[in-house]
Amino acid sequence: MSLIFHHIQQLSRNVNQFLNEGLQDEDIYMSHWAVLFQLHSHGGSMTQAELKERLNIEAPPLSRVIAKLEALGYIQKNKSSDQRTNDITMTKAGKDRYPVWQQAIKKAEARLLERFGEQREMVLEEHVRTLSRLIEEERGRS
Repeated sequence: MSLIFHHIQQLSRNVNQFLNEGLQDEDIYMSHWAVLFQLHSHGGSMTQAELKERLNIEAPPLSRVIAKLEALGYIQKNKSSDQRTNDITMTKAGKDRYPVWQQAIKKAEARLLERFGEQREMVLEEHVRTLSRLIEEERGRS
């Protein structure tokens, strides 16, 4: 029996911990960064439902992350126009800090990828994208 998916899960946890260490001088963690990254990548505003779907995360943990980011002053939450979900928007403070967090993540990633090698990185990215596509296809069959 192959344990590859167990190893992938452990790798994911290790990567998350490693990147959290890269953010150790900041007041956010990778779970916060994931939300901020999605908001930044989509014009600074998304609904909570869109974030839930994009991050593939359950509502309770997402709500906790959003509440923490809101308490830190990096995002604000407002009822959407249809009142069924919340619009999440980066605040000025969030937008101002974003480049600092982005640089911390890039620095940590670069440390690992430099040792990993460019060729391996390209192969890994190809495999990750292929596996992600296959998972989405399998989910579509259900």
